[in-house]
Amino acid sequence: MSTPDLSFNNLPDLQNFLIGNGVPFASFRLPGDSEPHTLISDGSYLKHLSVAEVFEQGPGFVMAPFFRNEPILFFRNSYTLKGRVFQSFSPAVPKANTDLPASVFTPDSKSSYIRMIDNTVQRIKSGEAAKVVISRIIETQKLSPSELSSLFSVLCESHPQAFVYVAHFPGQGLWAGASPELLLNASEGKVSTVALAGTRKSGEAKEWGQKEKEEQQWVSRFIGESMTEAGCSNIQVSETRTVSAGNVEHLLTEFHAFADDKIVPLLIDALHPTPAVCGWPKQDAYRIIRETETYKRSYYTGFLGPVEGNGKTSLFVNLRCLQVLNDKTLIYAGGGITAASDPSSEWEETELKSRNILSAIEKLRNLASESEIPLHEK
Repeated sequence: MSTPDLSFNNLPDLQNFLIGNGVPFASFRLPGDSEPHTLISDGSYLKHLSVAEVFEQGPGFVMAPFFRNEPILFFRNSYTLKGRVFQSFSPAVPKANTDLPASVFTPDSKSSYIRMIDNTVQRIKSGEAAKVVISRIIETQKLSPSELSSLFSVLCESHPQAFVYVAHFPGQGLWAGASPELLLNASEGKVSTVALAGTRKSGEAKEWGQKEKEEQQWVSRFIGESMTEAGCSNIQVSETRTVSAGNVEHLLTEFHAFADDKIVPLLIDALHPTPAVCGWPKQDAYRIIRETETYKRSYYTGFLGPVEGNGKTSLFVNLRCLQVLNDKTLIYAGGGITAASDPSSEWEETELKSRNILSAIEKLRNLASESEIPLHEK
């Protein structure tokens, strides 16, 4: 690799450059933090088949798929930058493929998605599973690198308690999102995670319905059992409360425990995918998803985040996310289906969840349009 005669001192320009030159990187803002971090690779990334292999590589950034037979992406961290403005930085440029993959999927229409949900409800009523998470894609216009950089800033501002990120693994598309769901935080022998389930519009004063309460109970039960089986000790469980995630609310229960470094990869394997993004029982729901969904989830509902080595990591479920392809942008959304589900309401839930990202895109495009209007016309 050679070092170009280029330097950057702000995050948007650096992100645009890295994307345009095929450099794997990830910019992210942890929940509650004020400043983002950007991890930059040496120009390459690895594909692994197990979480344990990832934790043998040292500090870096990981992005894992929903389905277990697809590769886990990981790049070793060569540079770390903090904030949106920094001292002049000159990245190295690899000879990399900067082409984005093409989409081979057609979004489900409202009628076809409703039929799919109705079929899933019937399978649940017949006893095949108790809950299955069925998702779909929504297409919108392709985002440019500069728009993606702006989207990152908009999502950081509008989702202060989410894991907001932009991740670039050349050949896998550009990914961005604002996830409300922690998969696992691990540091110095302690681990924490959350059960997050149930969805409704923000600000509703009514009691949670039985469907949502049952979903939360399944996820909580699964997490408690997974932590015990992985070898965690002194497991502490919080009271369940309502939390906001943009324009929707969820039920949340926190889990804290002790676990040494060797347990962390085992616990990640046990937790992923949780019933919140797969269903219950997990293996039955997993099978029904494969047989029902009309597209490939890829890294949607997988997990991602920084890995610092020695069992230290902060990983989040890849929700409220999008993928930029060579001719369009795909937004992913889904919902938990039970015997009590109403197919039309489930469609509306995916519309509600996708609105977080769509509203952010609309906001940044409106700002861009306003900036192009001559001053004498404003």
